[in-house]
Amino acid sequence: MATDIKQTLVENGTALIPKLRELSFEIDRNSAIPDEVVQDLQSNGLLKVLRPEIFGGHQTNMRTYTEVVTEISRGNGSAGWFVSLSNIRDYMISYAFGQQALDEIFGPGEEVILAGNFKPIKCEIEKAEGGYFIKEAQWPFVSGSPHADWFYFGFPVADENGGMEMAIMVLPRHEVTVLDDWNVMGLKGSGSNSVRVENVFLPEHRVSLDRLARQGEYMIEPLKHVPLYQTPFVPSLTLSIVAPALGLAQAALDLHMERVGKAGIGNTFYNKMSEAPITHLQVAQAQLKIDSAELHLYRAVDMLDDYSVRGKQLTMEEGIRMKADFGYVNQLCKEAIDLMTEGAGSVFSYNNNLFQLVYRDFLSMHLHGFITPNSLIETYGRVMCGQEPNTYFV
Repeated sequence: MATDIKQTLVENGTALIPKLRELSFEIDRNSAIPDEVVQDLQSNGLLKVLRPEIFGGHQTNMRTYTEVVTEISRGNGSAGWFVSLSNIRDYMISYAFGQQALDEIFGPGEEVILAGNFKPIKCEIEKAEGGYFIKEAQWPFVSGSPHADWFYFGFPVADENGGMEMAIMVLPRHEVTVLDDWNVMGLKGSGSNSVRVENVFLPEHRVSLDRLARQGEYMIEPLKHVPLYQTPFVPSLTLSIVAPALGLAQAALDLHMERVGKAGIGNTFYNKMSEAPITHLQVAQAQLKIDSAELHLYRAVDMLDDYSVRGKQLTMEEGIRMKADFGYVNQLCKEAIDLMTEGAGSVFSYNNNLFQLVYRDFLSMHLHGFITPNSLIETYGRVMCGQEPNTYFV
């Protein structure tokens, strides 16, 4: 991968920060990312960072992807979440489906946005000749759904032993209904609505077994030796959920430091927060926590890229530690933002306070079950102590 492509993509993300901050209240108020922002992201190549070159993408690596997501998240949390999830779906679909499905999805150089979720809340699907018939199914938290052209979904199918296993499907937009049910406190513009599918035939070539997809069984020949698509599946999906954390924490510090130089501390003699020792401790500790989060994040990300280039497989223990790194990143960023909130004062309560919006966006991301710090760190400790992981998602 050419270094200039990586640098250009990251710089393109950085250049959008002022505009994203300017539009943040509009995004929050309307619970939507404006079409002009989506177009900006597309025209700057920021929605095809992980797409194969043969389908018009940049085919970079996880480091570039993470840096791009961090910059966009520094501008706006909803936009960062959208960029993070949209890009990882390009990687996942390229990993998990064959030529016929990929040709349908990506077409001849078209701009395509993918959305989806694995776990359904309702699922009535039957095997049919040449595929499956979806009588009725619904999936929640389908981030990016208002802008998506194609959708992927997980669903259960009968396995060879009479039990059940998970499969993955892809469907075009005209075969799904996006519900308007994303009524939340943060990441309002992420468009993480539920999606319903009724009375749709699903052809066999648009179905992959999750178990085999993780092993790269469906990967097409042109991608089999591209390092990006040798990147371990589960850690990469976990990365996509925590990737916006660092940018949101950095955004909070940007905004807090602007106020530190101007506002005083109520009921004290400090006319500027920047004069107070308590402020010095708060901002220094916040910065160090963000720095530590960055070190943990990129330790994991660089290991993913290094192993992919060298064709080396992560051990189970390494994968568990990597997920613990991601959980710890989430925890450190939360601790940094909480330190800043302690010094924010009562103006934090105003809905026109951009710091408050960043806080709400971060908290909505922080609570995601994929990156719960206690769970991921506990699992790491279990493995360190010679116990089996307490999760199937490794």
